[in-house]
Amino acid sequence: MNYLALSLGLLLLPACGVQAKVKAAPSAALPAALQPFALSQVRLLPGQMETRREANRKYLLSLSTDTLLWTFRKNAGLPTPGAPLGGWENPGAGWRGFFVGHYLSACALMYAGGNDPVMKARGDYLVAELAKCQTALNQDGYLSAFPTSEFDDLEAGKAVPVPYYTIHKIMAGLVDMYQLGGNRQALQVAERMADYFKARTDRLSSPQMAVVLNTEFGGMANVLYDLYGINHRPADMALAHRFEQASFLDPLAHRQDDLAGFHANTHIPVILGAARRYELTGDADSRTITTYFWDQLTQHHSYATGGSNVGEHWGEPDKLAHTLSGDNQENCTNYNVLKVTRDLIRWTGNPKYADFYERDYFNGLLPAQRPDTGMMLYYLPLAAGKTKQWGTPKDSFWCCYGTGIESYAKLNDSIYFHDKNGLYVNLYVASEVTWPEYGVRIVQKTRFPEEQGSTFVVHVPYPTLMALHLRVPGWAQGFKVIVNGKPAAINAAPASYATLRRVWKEGDTVHVATPMHLHSAPMPDDPSIQSFMFGPLVLAGVMDAGTPLTPDQKTTGYLRENSLSLSSWLTPVLGHPLTFRTVGQPHNVTFVPLYQVIDQPYGVYWSVVAPGSARDQAIQAAGKARLKREARIVDSVQPNNAASEKEHHLAATHSNTGAYGDGGWRDGEAFQWDLKTLPDTPMTLGVTYWGDDAGRTFDILVDGQKIATQVLNHNKPGQLFEVEYSLPVSLKAASGSSSITVRFEAHAGNTAGGVFDCATLKPSP
Repeated sequence: MNYLALSLGLLLLPACGVQAKVKAAPSAALPAALQPFALSQVRLLPGQMETRREANRKYLLSLSTDTLLWTFRKNAGLPTPGAPLGGWENPGAGWRGFFVGHYLSACALMYAGGNDPVMKARGDYLVAELAKCQTALNQDGYLSAFPTSEFDDLEAGKAVPVPYYTIHKIMAGLVDMYQLGGNRQALQVAERMADYFKARTDRLSSPQMAVVLNTEFGGMANVLYDLYGINHRPADMALAHRFEQASFLDPLAHRQDDLAGFHANTHIPVILGAARRYELTGDADSRTITTYFWDQLTQHHSYATGGSNVGEHWGEPDKLAHTLSGDNQENCTNYNVLKVTRDLIRWTGNPKYADFYERDYFNGLLPAQRPDTGMMLYYLPLAAGKTKQWGTPKDSFWCCYGTGIESYAKLNDSIYFHDKNGLYVNLYVASEVTWPEYGVRIVQKTRFPEEQGSTFVVHVPYPTLMALHLRVPGWAQGFKVIVNGKPAAINAAPASYATLRRVWKEGDTVHVATPMHLHSAPMPDDPSIQSFMFGPLVLAGVMDAGTPLTPDQKTTGYLRENSLSLSSWLTPVLGHPLTFRTVGQPHNVTFVPLYQVIDQPYGVYWSVVAPGSARDQAIQAAGKARLKREARIVDSVQPNNAASEKEHHLAATHSNTGAYGDGGWRDGEAFQWDLKTLPDTPMTLGVTYWGDDAGRTFDILVDGQKIATQVLNHNKPGQLFEVEYSLPVSLKAASGSSSITVRFEAHAGNTAGGVFDCATLKPSP
């Protein structure tokens, strides 16, 4: 499908006649290999997933509906009782209102998945109040927490936040409240919104629409296709086509991996739109786009965890070793990749998709929520020595908070599927599923993954012929099935389904053994950098101050390889399930599942080197040097780290920042921080630069006094380097305080920095 040609073709139609010219398609054009069970048919039983779902529910109920509605009412000119939300939802934020859309979806999911009348009542109330806001705005269906001028600026090519991203979330929440919550008013509000944006975009030419799509626009095509699938309004399909981004989709239709440089969470929803288009129309190119994208993303751009991005963007395929940082794996992307994977499970029934779903479920989804409070992450750091940065209840509301409250409201999704003749078990999770068409209820009892197996109890009113398909994970060796206490003769090849086709009777039991083994997941471009896994679980090494790190920018922990098997030097800790400890290492480390790490520093990837090799000696020497330098630090600031720079009173003029490795950099016309010092102690200022920067000359001033002029001109190509500048004792004494202001000021026509680290240092012992 040439999406650019399609968009141009639609634009050639008269604006008032577009609806009549777009051919309607059936809402379910294609048969699927498998069908998911409705959320209402799957119930979580006591266990880890049920605990996490309940933590999410408590958090949802802690938020006042007046607080959620505050900015919508303000924008509509209605009374605003209560107080507004903070963080990304504060009244000055350009994307305010998006979280409320996610909240509607979460209400619908919680109701559908647990017959939860309290959550339904909340969702119904929000829908009714949003409808009042829509009426008060008197804009032919417009609804948002910000004025229409945001879209005027967007269409004029001005820099704006993400208005269509926000509109998608609101519309998706309304559609979910209709489809899952049975709220007809929600559908009416969503369709009026679609009508408004149809009229608005009809007046835009193709080049003008391309400008609009340069700003993150979420899953607009996806939700509009969903709307079309409900009432078959041609205008909804026509509008969905306007949000199909040709520059991203066309290469994928021709099987070209062009993902590098794209913003991940903008474009996975674009894929979901293509998937929905395929389901509605049978368009073969849309299916190719979806399957090819998934293959490339999961096989060539993803880490062992299933995550796939650094700083929200994709890099070059199979080049991941140098991308480990504190801002890997934006958690919105896990939410959306799981949705794409679910579509592919339905379309094909191929267990490879279910294997990946399990991997991302346990290593992407679960590690991003605190099960005690329900708080969530923006990024999941993969660089060694980092900690998880949890949000707060009322002052975060990042994009990943929105997708998070949906994810933890539907932990019972995609555990089971079915075709006409049989039931498929895709995840080993404590739960029960009811299949009314067969009169079957199956209870799954398990503590997986702490328990390496699961037991199913079949409940039927009378003997019933049915196939039970049990997923044999790709990591499982020695998979076994026992029916009513007797071993079953089955085909149990890894990455397949073991099928039991029999007449089931009330109380029949099936036990599956899923032996888990240690194995490594190496980086594609540097096999010496490895993540360790136990079955489907990525293990994180809990790190302390003495854990050695590699001296390069791969930001990994360091272990010596052993000629014996992995299990000979990474051994179980008795009495602690899923816990392992290294033996025979210069510094032994404890490994646990990534989702069990809460506040501890940890490492996911480790450089495994030969004992006595040049690299081994270099790492050990670098580790000693790092510890020696860390002992000298009095104070340090991490550029591009908002908390660190705020703590050090950042002031900047025409300054830029960016991520690098596990840290970041800052450059610009001028910038400064305050750093602590020690009294009556000879000290230095340690500043780290990038050795390939060139053509940069700038002064370094301390409390207004120039202490050095630095020239950057390919000083040390391909590596970071540190320069130490003496801090005169007299200068510090003159300041009369225990801190100094360090300022970087560019010469005329130059740039100051980039600075990758800035620290005050005491003398070496």
